[in-house]
Amino acid sequence: MRVENLSVHYLGRESWVLESVDLTHLRGQVTAVIGPSGCGKTTLVRALCGLVPHCLPSEYAGSLNLAGTEVADATVQSLAETVAYVGQSPDAAVVTRTVHDDVAFPLQNMCLPRTEITSRVEEALRAVGLIERIWDDPWTLSGGQRQRLAVAVALAMRPQLLVLDEPTSTIDTTGREEFYALISSLTASGTAVVVIDHDLDPVLPIVNQVLALDAAGGTIAVGSPRDVFTGHRSELTDAGVWMPRALRDLDDAPLAGSSGPQAPLTCADAGIRVPRLTDLCADVQVRYLEKQRWGAGERWEEVEVIDTRDALAGCARPESGTSVELVDLEVPGRSPRVSMRLGGGELVALVGPNGAGKSSILSALAGLVRSTATRAVVGGREVGKGRHLVGYVFQNPEHQFVATTVGAELAVGGTAPARVDQLLEQFHLTSHRDHHPLTLSGGQARRLSVATMVSEERDVVVLDEPTYGQDWDNTRELMGFIDRLRDQGRTVIMATHDLELALRHCTHLIALPQPAPLAGRGSAPAEEAAAADGAGETAMAAATGVAAPSPVPLDPVAVPPRPRPRRGLFTSLNPFTLFVSVLPVMVMVFALRNHHLNLGVLLTSSILVLAARASLRRTITSVIAPWAVSALMIWIFSAGHRQETAARLYDLGDAVTGGTGIGALVALVLVSGVSTDPDALIRTLTTTFRMPYRLGAAGTAAIAFITRFHNDFVLLRTARALRGVGSRWGLLAPVARWVGSILPLMILAIQHAERVALSMDSRAFGAHRRRTEMTDEPWRVRDWGVVVLTWALVAITWHAVS
Repeated sequence: MRVENLSVHYLGRESWVLESVDLTHLRGQVTAVIGPSGCGKTTLVRALCGLVPHCLPSEYAGSLNLAGTEVADATVQSLAETVAYVGQSPDAAVVTRTVHDDVAFPLQNMCLPRTEITSRVEEALRAVGLIERIWDDPWTLSGGQRQRLAVAVALAMRPQLLVLDEPTSTIDTTGREEFYALISSLTASGTAVVVIDHDLDPVLPIVNQVLALDAAGGTIAVGSPRDVFTGHRSELTDAGVWMPRALRDLDDAPLAGSSGPQAPLTCADAGIRVPRLTDLCADVQVRYLEKQRWGAGERWEEVEVIDTRDALAGCARPESGTSVELVDLEVPGRSPRVSMRLGGGELVALVGPNGAGKSSILSALAGLVRSTATRAVVGGREVGKGRHLVGYVFQNPEHQFVATTVGAELAVGGTAPARVDQLLEQFHLTSHRDHHPLTLSGGQARRLSVATMVSEERDVVVLDEPTYGQDWDNTRELMGFIDRLRDQGRTVIMATHDLELALRHCTHLIALPQPAPLAGRGSAPAEEAAAADGAGETAMAAATGVAAPSPVPLDPVAVPPRPRPRRGLFTSLNPFTLFVSVLPVMVMVFALRNHHLNLGVLLTSSILVLAARASLRRTITSVIAPWAVSALMIWIFSAGHRQETAARLYDLGDAVTGGTGIGALVALVLVSGVSTDPDALIRTLTTTFRMPYRLGAAGTAAIAFITRFHNDFVLLRTARALRGVGSRWGLLAPVARWVGSILPLMILAIQHAERVALSMDSRAFGAHRRRTEMTDEPWRVRDWGVVVLTWALVAITWHAVS
């Protein structure tokens, strides 16, 4: 790959992104792109994989040559076979309804054989630790697990160039080590890798060159990691770039002997052992850790439960009561039981592996999900779903914005104008005062989400990954603000994957164990990481004063079998068979207008629905709905408000006939789809009826999006309740929040659709006219038999009734 004088222009914008960037990248090498938030790193990697200019309305100046071909002239097929891309948003990577199908999606587009697709999918999911979730809905995974899924998709494509945009930002520390160990093996086999990551320490040992950008997108330096970090240290620091740990201590001051070309660069060179989850987390139980000594020689000690009612260290405004009291708080099926008693002035970190329940616990405190507890009280009030007792910073900041401008967002709750101005300046958002919050970049949105909680002056604040996606300067400032909240006597609880940050700033840690569904998963990188953790236990214990729990050997996990639908009357039929079969029945009901016939169709449909053995919810709905519609229509038609016959376009007959006729039509529609899987229906359209597969894939992505769409709507309404929006409407407050959430939901939906489209385009979508389908939906003799039999019965019945 050769980049010369590259600048990018997004159509509709005046300014260009990047300033004549030059870069040469060779096979088997790792190039890290670093720079402050908003400098154009994401734009650069989008250009490297062809999204600029092929998918985004954009153009570029200069030259971008990939494997001998200018990217602007490359075909979708050649790009798909050469480069794979993992974007910042793991949610945008979800384009199907199962983990397996998400990983298989690009391989199907590349027209690979089924057997190869299956082996690649299983290999990639094993590599990222998701093999036991292979048939799950991606939306049931945690945010970090969805990011692992996005990485698995790229790995399965086996590209010559792998482009990674903050691939480990929401992945736990163990998963991060496993991932970069995997990247090392890929580069050894010749794969080229370009990676963006604020914290380069995990990947630095395998980085061959670094491209450092300034805030304007200009090049600070390009060269070996040592040349860039030691030769341009002051420029990088001024730009707000994360420096390697070996070149900074926890107080951000240079280490003794750290300057010069011979300075230690990696943690291994400097003898620094980075904290790992296995140092803090047990296998099956929650651990509670308390900082006993601050500053030099800081020490942590394990306690039975966090209880600061009698000792509020560091609290400038002690309270007489308990601000948070939890006894065995649990989100059933999603988190372990946790307990704590906090009086004010604490900063508590929830740490643990992906899927352990960190976000679920915070959501329970905020009243977003149902929870159980022996006792759960915040500020003297009981915790429960719908009771919003704390300030909450969402993992996705877009969900919590309730105003139309950044300035108005900070003024929610009556914040004084002078305080708003101060917060805008402190969080570097002054130039965005009049912008809509949903138009901010990821880093800017995260800063605004934290600023809103600072402005509202809540006594208890919970934050979900507050430093995610932030550069070094922003991370320090955010933690500075959080430290000030604690100094003011407020209670702050945050979920984080940054163990070093937690050990530095927090008064207490709650370490959650490995979640039960993932217990026992294993892979070669995982086993190596476990061995390394065991070797370093003594060093960590000396540094923190906490004995690390013993690692447990991990056993390989077999691939779970594909779940099979419940066997019912229609299981073996083509998805279109019932639809084709009931068409003449609908015509008969419509034409004959006979209430005896209609009742017979209703009764027969109910029996067929029961025989289909669909899910309980779908069965109950499909049985009750037609009868309910019939009863409602009969009542309406009997009310005496019917139009004169001469004025009608069609005569439905008397009230009973008209009502049961409409109910019968509803029953036929429901019975034709009661046991139909949407994916199977789409496969039938694309294989049997030769519908373009791009339309089918778009339909599958739309179906997968429904869950996200519903969840977003719930979160937007909840965010408004959390922040008191609509409270002046009294009993109509839910209606006001419902209406007020529609516009932001539309904006989020459009933004998400754009990201999903980019994700699909980066996965060989449209590379070929056809694609490999993993299963067939053939039209068999039995399908013809059902159609012929049904049509024959219709003919006989029609003749008899008429």
